[in-house]
Amino acid sequence: MIYEEVKEMVEKLKNWAIVVVGLLLIAVIASAGCVGEKAPEEGEAAQAGEVTTPTTQTPTAPSIGESLGDLLGKAKGITSVKYDMVMAPSGEPSVTSTVWMKRNNMRMEITAEGQKMITIMNGDKQEMYMYFPEQNMAMKMDFSEAPESAVEEAVSIEQYNPTVIGTETVDGMLCTVVEYVVPEGSAKMWLWQKHGFPVRMEMTASDGTSRIDWKNIEFGDISDDKFKLPAGVEIMEMPSGVPSMPGGMQ
Repeated sequence: MIYEEVKEMVEKLKNWAIVVVGLLLIAVIASAGCVGEKAPEEGEAAQAGEVTTPTTQTPTAPSIGESLGDLLGKAKGITSVKYDMVMAPSGEPSVTSTVWMKRNNMRMEITAEGQKMITIMNGDKQEMYMYFPEQNMAMKMDFSEAPESAVEEAVSIEQYNPTVIGTETVDGMLCTVVEYVVPEGSAKMWLWQKHGFPVRMEMTASDGTSRIDWKNIEFGDISDDKFKLPAGVEIMEMPSGVPSMPGGMQ
């Protein structure tokens, strides 16, 4: 679950980037061979590429209409989406990744310590690779470390018996706000009423409040090539003793 390890994300990224860059250097030697100028209509997202200014307000009373089950049903029906995920662990700098999801496949791009890392997951084949485009190399990862998509994260809150506490507009998107209790503390999620997609989540524990914002959400078909390694990439097996993949949130 994302809220279970969001605070450790930044440190894992730093450690992972340092370790992997070192491993890749060894391998090379060895082989030497939502809102712009005008806010969208209620329930609509800001156009991709526009500068957005977060808009928050105190949640109003829950509106009569769709149930939480209806909203999560919409989320379950999402088969293809692209978005940015901004994670802000308590007391740590924020980290932004770009994610493409299509059915059981997912691609995540992130930069840490100056190193661009692309994670490609194939759910049907239960395969996951960490790809480093600058070195034209990839590591085959343990699929059990695969992170959840935003859709999976939203649907997963059902197990915690969430309660609807109101409605709120975030980045021009009208959201239903829910709260629930997890082993680490209390959590809140803002679900976009139009699609059932999460746009924000906060988790409050003894060490503070961590937050995730999902931005620049785009629905539409994504090419299957986005979830494949480029031809000619050298693939290495995951060495033992290397830290877990950053973002492994299950």
